[in-house]
Amino acid sequence: MSSPITSGATTGSTPASPGSPSTPPGTPGPGEAPTELHARLSWKDAFAMSMAVSGGLYVSFGATVAVVGGLSAMVLWAFAALIGWVQNSLFAEMASIFPDKPGGVPIYAHEAWRERFAPAGALATFGYWFGWSAVISIVSVTAGVVVAARWLPEATWALNLGVAQIGPAQLIGIGLILLIMVPNLFGAQPAAWVNKVIGVLLLASFAVFIAAPLVSGSWQAPNLTWGLGDLAADPWATIQLALVWLYLIGWTAYGTEMCAAFMPEYRSKKDGRKALFTSGAYTFGIFLLVPFGVGGLITQEEAATDPAGMFVTAFTRVLPAGPLTDVMLLAILAALLMGVNASMADGSRALYGAALDKLAPRQLEKTNRHGVPARAIYAAVAMNVVLIVFIANPISILVAANLGYLLAILLALAGFLVLRRDHPEYNRPFRVGGYAVPLAVALVVYTAVVLVVGALSSELTGYGGPKELAIGVGILALSLVLYLYRRRVQEHLPLLRDPRPTPATPSVPATR
Repeated sequence: MSSPITSGATTGSTPASPGSPSTPPGTPGPGEAPTELHARLSWKDAFAMSMAVSGGLYVSFGATVAVVGGLSAMVLWAFAALIGWVQNSLFAEMASIFPDKPGGVPIYAHEAWRERFAPAGALATFGYWFGWSAVISIVSVTAGVVVAARWLPEATWALNLGVAQIGPAQLIGIGLILLIMVPNLFGAQPAAWVNKVIGVLLLASFAVFIAAPLVSGSWQAPNLTWGLGDLAADPWATIQLALVWLYLIGWTAYGTEMCAAFMPEYRSKKDGRKALFTSGAYTFGIFLLVPFGVGGLITQEEAATDPAGMFVTAFTRVLPAGPLTDVMLLAILAALLMGVNASMADGSRALYGAALDKLAPRQLEKTNRHGVPARAIYAAVAMNVVLIVFIANPISILVAANLGYLLAILLALAGFLVLRRDHPEYNRPFRVGGYAVPLAVALVVYTAVVLVVGALSSELTGYGGPKELAIGVGILALSLVLYLYRRRVQEHLPLLRDPRPTPATPSVPATR
């Protein structure tokens, strides 16, 4: 079997010449620029980075409970995490085909569709990048609100910039973004180390909630209410509301696919597959156990009164109030900072990978001396500072961000089927079993339904509407403009199809 020759990443060793028999799949051919990512990550590093996904509970789980109740919220979050875990197996097979390509899921979508409809790659990569990168502003401002409310309650001033006003929470959010940017500029490993350190607090806070049914007299099963409606009496209303929330939850529950974005940076290619599996399993477990614990401590009415503060209230019902409340706040802040850190690392690789594949301006191809796509990081930081300054309610941007993110997931899942059909000869060191094709078909249909219904009915959650949908569509339109600029102005390449480079020599099949 052969494997596609694409612009891959070097890992610190000197590559063989493109024409030599020892040339590995993914080695740059004539006219292709090598990349400079360094292979330093283990699967544990990527797992630590992906732990930030579970911290998403602190951002929007309270809002879910407020609308549909504790039991419904637990079922929705656990089910979404299960979908994310299952589809990681398909992404692992795609990663084994393109082990030297940075950027992960959207780049695999591009590789699948490039010979059929190349602009699909631009839509996937920019939708994915915006989905991950916009989270930075949402999460950092949420952290700023927590800090300002707890430790700066008297700070009610605002800076008047003429075109906008920003208060302490926004300034703290911007400061946190700049702070987290620093370790990211030194590589994925320092960024993973940051997540390992602050992840201790995150796990400690989760342990409190998981143990709550056993140790807290305040935990009451009747608090776990069902608020999705009566499926027998009004099936469409119930299904529609569930699909809308699954649309919003997807930005968190599917996030463990980020482990694929670091494929060229793993010490062993097996590390990528292991990271995808373990992070998916961990997130499913957390999204099942923590909501069960929290849901029994808080009523739906209390969640509706203060969705963001729900976890602090729940914590005081397990352990005594006082200094421990500040410990809980620090745990929440740790989870939020992990989210900023992971989003910056993953989003930058996606934009960098898009530039390598000639889907974005070539200026984004550069890495710094630490082997980091610094320009892609700067682009994300600049965009999020603008969002913080000009968007009054940053969490509303989640609706817009999810449009592109779920489109990228959909194109990648469908791309799995395309690669199986168009290129069965490709070497797949990891190959999903015989159930892979029907599983992929089911996931494509499910994701398409969630994407369409969720985007068009987001107002049911109270966080979106036509404005947010228009922003999401606008970002996707911008991706096509940048794609057109790169292909026509910078490269003079065809627009609709991107022929795959022909291997100089057949690749040696992997032994299985």
